[in-house]
Amino acid sequence: MKSFTKFSRPVLILLVAVMGFVFASNCRGHKSFEKRVEWVAGKLTSKLDLDDAQKAKLESIKAELIAKHKEVRPKHDGWITEVTAQIKNDKIDTKALDKMSAERDSHHTEMRKFFQQKLVEFHAVLKPEQRTKLAELIEKFASKHKLED
Repeated sequence: MKSFTKFSRPVLILLVAVMGFVFASNCRGHKSFEKRVEWVAGKLTSKLDLDDAQKAKLESIKAELIAKHKEVRPKHDGWITEVTAQIKNDKIDTKALDKMSAERDSHHTEMRKFFQQKLVEFHAVLKPEQRTKLAELIEKFASKHKLED
């Protein structure tokens, strides 16, 4: 059991990172978050051969991700407005930037935890062979989108 825990944590972190990248990246030219989520859900549905119950769970997760994105989007836009206002000033207020950075860090932690929860929920409905296939898809995606040093 101890070796499973040692193995599962890095794999979970990798899955979260890659899936986060999938949602954040420009998946096949889809510009809006909703379209990217829709694209990823479609790929997961077809590649993993999900049954009806699994599709329903994925749809539920997809709806929650879209709702969460709509909830936090105004904060993101507010941060951009504040940064551009600071840049336009004669002098940048580093305390204000530090405060915005702390808020962003808090937001990223909240989103990471939320996404991890959704990943765990989706993982729980997958069959072992589907989990293996998902891992292979993530590895393939990661190798295609590997950043150069």
